Amino acid sequence: MTQATRRARVERWGSTIVAGLVTLPVAGCGEASSIPCDNPQPVVIDGVDTGFETCDDGGWTHRPAAVECAITAPRPDFQCSAALGCQTDDDCADTPFGHCVNDDFGDGCFCASGCATDADCSAGFICICGGVTGSCVRSSCTDDASCGDALLCASYVTDPGCGGLAFQCQSPDDECASDADCGESAQCSSDGTKKLCRPIDCAIGRPFVVDGEERLADAETREDWAATDLQPRLEGLDRDTRAKLAAYWTDIGRMEHASIAAFARFALQLLSLGAPPELVSRTQSAMVDETRHARFAFALASAYAGEALGPGALAMDRALSDASLESVLATVITEGCVGETVAAMEAKEALERVEDPALRFVLREITRDESEHAVLAWRSVAWLLEAHGPRAAAVVRESLGALRASLACGPVPAASAEDERLLARGYVGASVRAELRRHAIDRVIAPALEAMLDGDPAPTSVDGGRRTLV
Repeated sequence: MTQATRRARVERWGSTIVAGLVTLPVAGCGEASSIPCDNPQPVVIDGVDTGFETCDDGGWTHRPAAVECAITAPRPDFQCSAALGCQTDDDCADTPFGHCVNDDFGDGCFCASGCATDADCSAGFICICGGVTGSCVRSSCTDDASCGDALLCASYVTDPGCGGLAFQCQSPDDECASDADCGESAQCSSDGTKKLCRPIDCAIGRPFVVDGEERLADAETREDWAATDLQPRLEGLDRDTRAKLAAYWTDIGRMEHASIAAFARFALQLLSLGAPPELVSRTQSAMVDETRHARFAFALASAYAGEALGPGALAMDRALSDASLESVLATVITEGCVGETVAAMEAKEALERVEDPALRFVLREITRDESEHAVLAWRSVAWLLEAHGPRAAAVVRESLGALRASLACGPVPAASAEDERLLARGYVGASVRAELRRHAIDRVIAPALEAMLDGDPAPTSVDGGRRTLV
């Protein structure tokens, strides 16, 4: 199956509006930091120093100083190339640093927000320059000086294989400086305190995010987490393929297991914010769904591995440390609007290819449930926007900026013949997963968030046909 075929499928699932990109050059698209910065080169856009430098020939980026971004909006000569959406920057005057963005696929235009300085972003974000305006991205440091001890405020990828630009201070314990230190199957990321190589992958289901990092339990030998009535076909599989499938479904099980915790936390957060009973009830049901998904995945993993597998203990420290509106809303966008929407599309993609009855049953269940979980996330965002107005809208705009920055990373590599072969066994490889995620953000998630900021209702479906609104 080609990338074009998958792209067309995502577009059937999604909307017609594409997100604009922040064009900070290659640096930051999956790189992290360690002393020193070799061959530093200032990032200059249209003759203006952005305050950033690239290191190791563009391998990663750090921020010597915070500077004000050059803002070129409103542009007197800009005209949308299509009839849909905004036509000029003046149509976006009600949006902070608003400017009209052309859809790269020619479907229309929409109003995008931005920033000029860090003060235009919420706490925990900095403004990176590029394009018509800057864009707010997550950062635990403001510049190199804020890190002290000759350390740098440096970029890393938040989700290896999926993108996601963020910054944090270097640590003497950093295990990598850039992707070049990690080999072909990993990227230099962060565990919240230090840089380290993490496998290229994207979580299926709702990730359990603590301090900006996904948290999973280790797998261990145990029998109680595997559904006992599920047996995939094993004939024709060599030892290496079985091992690869066992590892894959073990990881899926760990991710689904972590999703239980994510929904448990979300239920508490909803209660703390005074949410309506429908959202709380749907969240409780989602916990049951994810428990079932985890048992399915560990049953498949156990069958392929030839031994009983299940999850160990899942660390909960700091999981409830921040229950502010800003934190809850940013998390539900990351975990739900992105994580669950992409998970539904991944499961649907695999379901299109597999013939094994056991795998088809599991993928059909996951596709249906994850689609419902995504709708729950979208409805939660809609309620928070309605209940908290401009305060919530600011968080949504910053999340949009971070999503667009993640799209600025280079092109997704084409799926290999091995990826396509394993897809028929339900295995969604890193390149296929990254491709689906990128197109989902581009064609479904960012447009839906933009529409909600404009007052449109939340999506009621992320699967089949065009994006449907309440």
